[in-house]
Amino acid sequence: MKWIRIENPFFVMKREFLYTVLGAVLFVGGGLLFIDSRVHAAGSERLSFASNRAGNFDIYVMDINGEHLRNVTNHPIDEFGTWVPSWVPAHTWSPDGRFLAYVSKRDGDFKIYVMDTRTKEHRRLIHHHKSEWSPAWSPDGRWIAFVSQSPEEVLQGKTTDHIYKTDVNGAHVFQLTDPGDYHGRPAWSPDSKQIAFFSHKAGERSSLYVMNSDGKRLRRVPDGNIQAMKGVFRSECAWSPDGKQVAFSLSVPQVQRDHLCVIDVDGKNFRQLTRGGPIEGEKILEKREPVKEPAFPLLTNALPWIGSPAWSPDGKRIAYVYSHRALWQVADIYIIDAEGNGPGKPLVEGVGQDLSPAWVPEGFLSVSPSPEKQTTLWGKLKQKVD
Repeated sequence: MKWIRIENPFFVMKREFLYTVLGAVLFVGGGLLFIDSRVHAAGSERLSFASNRAGNFDIYVMDINGEHLRNVTNHPIDEFGTWVPSWVPAHTWSPDGRFLAYVSKRDGDFKIYVMDTRTKEHRRLIHHHKSEWSPAWSPDGRWIAFVSQSPEEVLQGKTTDHIYKTDVNGAHVFQLTDPGDYHGRPAWSPDSKQIAFFSHKAGERSSLYVMNSDGKRLRRVPDGNIQAMKGVFRSECAWSPDGKQVAFSLSVPQVQRDHLCVIDVDGKNFRQLTRGGPIEGEKILEKREPVKEPAFPLLTNALPWIGSPAWSPDGKRIAYVYSHRALWQVADIYIIDAEGNGPGKPLVEGVGQDLSPAWVPEGFLSVSPSPEKQTTLWGKLKQKVD
């Protein structure tokens, strides 16, 4: 006997209607989810930084609201270290966000490595120097600038630092600066045509310089206001996204305090962003044994310490490192309004040394919905249909 199933037309219509609605919602919802993910990616704001919170230094990524902490390098050997001044940058991103260049001593000496964040493959950038640090990826994606010592001068017993650049494959290396006691962190202009940096020569005050990306047309940025304050430049700076200003850390011995400041590239419109006096009760060493050739300016009694400025891509904020402990024993990351309209707020604090902030490019973010988001979406749709 052949059974024939007869269904109530009302229920058939209701079921087909619900299936149609469900299909439409899934289709549109999936598209909206994708769009929402793209919008989230376009509007996402994340910072990467070096931290020893797990015992050794690794590179981490975190949303600027303090959520979604992620260890990117996750290696048992330091990807940064206190052997260098703590304001020296540990890493830099390619403009598309896919590659991360970072400093690590996994092969003995501190060298620059490049990581493909998609494949998790790591490669050493160059093999020409004993050590390299302060990598800076050019905005056009073609070059990585860094600081190192000349192999020839090392053999001669000299310890002067130079700024170099290499193509992203490490095949061609160019020395950009002449000998000097210390050439600090290179910062690229947004058009990749110029590099800003600090230079400190024996017997002279440190100064901010700008040169073309090929090392030519070196010029010192006028700093009359800073001289009047008797300020001493720290060894790092960051170029604003509009190409008009440079952010930097300044030690002011008269008030025993570091401050975050900005100045136009032509030396005009100097502004101090952070405020306040010194923190008493804990000071760094007032005297240190002189060394043959100091690698960086020796500063005393400046607390809190402020350094490693990183300008946000939209130009509205600057991330920096803040420490009220000598030698950066505890260091936190703060974000301040680039116009100086507020005191700034901490992103991460009180968990050891969080150093070298860098804004993460949008390309690092995934635009594909996660399984958790898919499950959440399905659950919400199912509830509506039921």
